[in-house]
Amino acid sequence: MKRHIVVTVLLTIYALFMTFYFGLDLLKSGHAFRFYATLIAEIMIITLTFFALRRRDRFREKRNNRRE
Repeated sequence: MKRHIVVTVLLTIYALFMTFYFGLDLLKSGHAFRFYATLIAEIMIITLTFFALRRRDRFREKRNNRRE
């Protein structure tokens, strides 16, 4: 499997766990803005990480193909 996919899946699983574990308490205590701000930030970071790692993997593949 490609590294950018594995890392993205692991980060997504972690974010979902943290959202359900802590997020429900935030919503119950009336901190809806904090919950949604954190959720949006997590989604943005995971998305940017995916594209950055995919780009890095593509550069690595190109470099390895040139050596062969």
